[in-house]
Amino acid sequence: MKSENMGQAWMTWRGLQAEDERLLKDLDRACKEADGEEWVSDLVGDALAAMQVHVDNTFCAVGEEILMAVGWIQLLPSTENEQRVLLGGRVHPLYRRKGLGTMLLEWLENRANMVSGYERVRRLIIRNEALTADAHSIYVQSGFTPIFAENMMVCSLEKMPPADLLPETYRLVNWSAETAPLFYRAYCDAFYDRAASFDPLEKWVGEYDSDRDFLPQSSWLAINGEERPVAFVTAGRVGEMAWINQTGVVPELRGQGVAFGLLAHALRQFHHTGYREVGLHVNVNNPAAIRRFYELGFRRRLTRARYEKTLL
Repeated sequence: MKSENMGQAWMTWRGLQAEDERLLKDLDRACKEADGEEWVSDLVGDALAAMQVHVDNTFCAVGEEILMAVGWIQLLPSTENEQRVLLGGRVHPLYRRKGLGTMLLEWLENRANMVSGYERVRRLIIRNEALTADAHSIYVQSGFTPIFAENMMVCSLEKMPPADLLPETYRLVNWSAETAPLFYRAYCDAFYDRAASFDPLEKWVGEYDSDRDFLPQSSWLAINGEERPVAFVTAGRVGEMAWINQTGVVPELRGQGVAFGLLAHALRQFHHTGYREVGLHVNVNNPAAIRRFYELGFRRRLTRARYEKTLL
């Protein structure tokens, strides 16, 4: 494949090689410096894993000691009638807006079709943990549909967070073997009007307990005067950052300051523990929650998103 921007003598398009690991790390670092630091994606690991399956599942533009762009595909568990394929890729910040992203996505789609076979439905999936406006435009222009998007919001803990204003009638408890079922009850009651089903208690609790980064002493449950758990915050850490895994309040108490007060309490505890900042994800279609987080001092750092395209 060639274009006006890519017919340069100093650029080579080829499959990845094991020796490219250092260049992949450099590319990953450059993208995170430009787009925002996040800890979910694994550019190096995912690209090399795709190469190990088959070198033709990877495609990269190489210059003088630099990876200008890289892409890869991963076949996901699928059914007899549908093949799901994850498309991954990055373009170095210095080489964006030169047509590399569009060309890379075209190649990824062609490779996904070739590997999947044209006799069944192909569902192509893109996950981007640090979405840019340019990337969004490329995806949409290529026929991909946004499925969901979440903002990563971060709050500095350098200064003491606002005092929690929970009424004295609420009792706060930490996560423990005894209180975990109460957290689960608060979780189900908080989201019963938004979720079609819930994982069993044992699975929900077990996923938290088995997470090495889960912080039970920083996870809080609000219990009202009738001994009903009505709001919860579960917490963890990502690197040196504290992290709000999940928070919720029963529907009848939404907008009454209970969740706000509980979060403020959690932030103050993070501050006392020594964390310098705390982050969370919130759906971009939840302006009420975004506004409340903003009032607590959170600011958007980046946006993560998922796109899909179905080919018949």
